[in-house]
Amino acid sequence: MDITTEYALKAQKEAEWAYKKAMEKFYYSMLEVVFLRIKSHLSQKGLIKVIEIDQKRANNENLGIEFSQKTWKLLAEAWTGAEGLAITKIAELYGLEISDLDLSKIQKINSNDIPPNSTPSK
Repeated sequence: MDITTEYALKAQKEAEWAYKKAMEKFYYSMLEVVFLRIKSHLSQKGLIKVIEIDQKRANNENLGIEFSQKTWKLLAEAWTGAEGLAITKIAELYGLEISDLDLSKIQKINSNDIPPNSTPSK
């Protein structure tokens, strides 16, 4: 198979677009899983704290927005390490080496990683 530079660039762009769409869905799924995991471990005292904060967020839009922004930032930080490890391991399965990767593209993606908005676009 003859792979041209143009074909490789098109494949990169398509994959990046699909990655961004998939990440938005993934962040919402990860958020749900994490919240459910936390709530499944709450004591009565912990449940009271969560309910109180959720009520404050519901009654104060600014607090709700700030909480959401902090949540997305934390999820992005947590995911970055896990994603990097998974990429490394899967790249090893393919037998990929550093010379097989467009490092400028990888650096650009990492520096531009922004968690999704706090409102779903499903």
